[in-house]
Amino acid sequence: MKRLPKQSIVTMGVAAALGAILLVLAVLQYQWSGRISQAERERLEAGLRTAMSQFRQEFNRELQRVAQACQLPPASVATRDWQGYARRMDDWIRAAPEAQLVADLYIWSSGSDSGSQLLKLSRESGQFEHVPWPSHLDGVRERYAHALAGPVRSLPEFRPFAWRMIPQTPLLLAPLVEAQTAGGPLPANLRLAGFLVVEMNLDFLRTGFLPEVSQRYFGGPEGYVYQVAIISGRDPGTMIYGSDPSLTPSVFASSDARIALLGDPRALFGRRAAGGGRPDAIRRRDEEGPEGQALPPSGFAAARQNRARYWPLILPVNDGNDWELVAKHRQGSVEAAAAGLRRRALAVSFGILLLLALSVGIIVAYTQRAQRLAQLQMDFVAGVSHELRTPLAVICSAGDNLADGVVPDSSEKVRQYGELIRKEGRQLAAMVEQILQYASDRGGFRHYELKPARIAQVIEAALEKARAVIEMSGFTVEQSIEPDLPPVHVDVDALSQALHNLVINAIKYSGDSRWLSIKAKTASTKKGLEVQVAVEDRGMGITPADLPHIFNPFYRGTAAAEAQVHGTGLGLYTARKTVTAMGGSVRVRSTAGEGSVFTIHIPAHESWDASPLAAAETS
Repeated sequence: MKRLPKQSIVTMGVAAALGAILLVLAVLQYQWSGRISQAERERLEAGLRTAMSQFRQEFNRELQRVAQACQLPPASVATRDWQGYARRMDDWIRAAPEAQLVADLYIWSSGSDSGSQLLKLSRESGQFEHVPWPSHLDGVRERYAHALAGPVRSLPEFRPFAWRMIPQTPLLLAPLVEAQTAGGPLPANLRLAGFLVVEMNLDFLRTGFLPEVSQRYFGGPEGYVYQVAIISGRDPGTMIYGSDPSLTPSVFASSDARIALLGDPRALFGRRAAGGGRPDAIRRRDEEGPEGQALPPSGFAAARQNRARYWPLILPVNDGNDWELVAKHRQGSVEAAAAGLRRRALAVSFGILLLLALSVGIIVAYTQRAQRLAQLQMDFVAGVSHELRTPLAVICSAGDNLADGVVPDSSEKVRQYGELIRKEGRQLAAMVEQILQYASDRGGFRHYELKPARIAQVIEAALEKARAVIEMSGFTVEQSIEPDLPPVHVDVDALSQALHNLVINAIKYSGDSRWLSIKAKTASTKKGLEVQVAVEDRGMGITPADLPHIFNPFYRGTAAAEAQVHGTGLGLYTARKTVTAMGGSVRVRSTAGEGSVFTIHIPAHESWDASPLAAAETS
C-alpha cells in the first residue's frame, strides 16, 4: 500500500483543523444570532410599548386640553349664563389649535318645566341657539335623559367634574353640576343640571391629528415601521383610523400590541380615582397648572374654587365600544421582524464563513498544486539529468577516441563519429532550447515579431528543423496543403518551432508505424476565418486519464513512462503557449492505441480578402 507523502499528511491535517474551526465558528454564530434575535425582539417589544404609551398620553393630553377649555364654571351653570360662555368658546375656537378637534358644542340642560332643551353653539352668530335633537345623538339622549334634574348619585357612572368619552359618535360628555343648598354635605346636595356635549371632529382626527401622531411614534425614514389602527369594539370591530387605508380590522386580529386609549382609571391614576376621590396624579397636575407651570402657593386652594383650572379626568363609558390602539409590525409581527433580522445575520455570517471555507479550499488546492509542480520539477531535473548524461557520454567517448588515436585514419569512421557528435549535440541544443523557452514563457520575457506570413512557409521551416530526425528514423511524411490559403499574422520562427515540437512529439510516440501527416486548410468559425494545421500520427495515442494534463509543464503520460520514451515534458506546453500568444489555440483528438491528431488554429490575417476563396469553394 502506497503511503502518503509527509507534506500531504501535514496539508490534510491543517485543512481538517481549519475545517473544524470553521464548524465551531458556524455553531457559535448560530447561537449568537439566536441571542441577538431574542434581544432584538425584546428591544422591539419595549420600543413598541413605549411608543404606544406615548401615543396614548398625547391623545389624552389633547382631549384634556379640549375638555379643560370647554369646562363650564359652576357659577355659569348656576346662573344659566350660556351666552357669556358662548363668547369665550367662540374666541377659543377661532384661536386655539386644538379647537380643530371639536366639530360642535352642545349644552343639554333641564328646562323650567319637566322637559329639557338642547343648545348648539352657532359658528356664524357665536351664540347658543335652540336646535332639534340630532339623530346621531339619540343614543346619548336615551341613556342619560332619566338623570336630568336629579341628584348626581342617580348617575353612578359619572363623578362630579369628570368627563366621559362616548366612542360611537364620538363625543365628550361632562355633567353640569350645581349645589341645591349651600354648605350641605357632598355629594348629597349636588344636583345634575344637564350635560356639556363636545362632539369630536372625526374627519380631522382621521386625516390630521392621528396621522401626524402615528408618524411621530411609529414611523421611520422609509415609512411606517408598524401598521397602526384605532379600532372600536372587538370581533373584529370598526376601524376608526388606519395608517394604511387598505387595512381592515381583521388584519389586526393577531396584533403585536393593543392598548385602550382611555383605560381603567385605577390603572391610569390609582385606586382612589374609581371611587370618586382625587388621586395624587390629579393633585400634582392641579399644583403644576394646566400647561405644566407651577401655580402660586394658593394655587391648589384656588383650583378647588375654580374647577376650570383642573386637568379634567376623561374616562371611557365601558360599553364594549371603547377605542383601542393596535399595532402590528410591517413584516407581519415583531417575531417575524426579529426572525428576519436573524436570517439576514445568518446569511451574512455564513456567507463570510463560506468565503473563508472557499479560501481555505483554494489555499489547500494551491498548496497541493505547488507540491505537484515541485514534484514534477524534481522529476524533470532527474529526467533532464538522465537525458543530458547519455549524449554527453557519447560525445565524450567519441572525442576521447578521436584524441587518443583509437579511431584509425579512415575518413568514413571520422565521418561517422562526426555524425554521431552532431546528432547528440543537436539533441542537447533542442533540450536547452525547450528549457529556455519555458523559462521565457514563465517569466513573461519572450517577445514575438508578428507579421503576415504564408502557412506553407511555416510548415516548410518546421520540417526543415526536423529533417535530420525524420530521415534517421525512417519516417514518411504526407503533406496536404490547400491552395490559396490566406496569410496569417504570426512570428514565423516561433510558430515553426511550435509546429516542430508537434512533429517531434509525433515521431516519439508513433511506435512502429513510421508515418505522420501534416494537413493545412481553412475553416469558418464564429470569430471569422482561420487556418488549421493538423499533425497526425498512428502511434500509441493518449489515454483519457492523461488527455486533460498533456499541456501541463513537465507532464509525462503513463504510456510514455511505460514505453520509456525520453523527453522533458515541455514540448506541448511551449507549443500551446506560443500559439496562444499569437491569438490561436492548439487542440488534440486522440484514441489510445490508434494515434493522435494535434491541430493548430490560427486566425487569418484581417486584411486578407476571402472572396476569391469563397468563390472557388462555391464553384
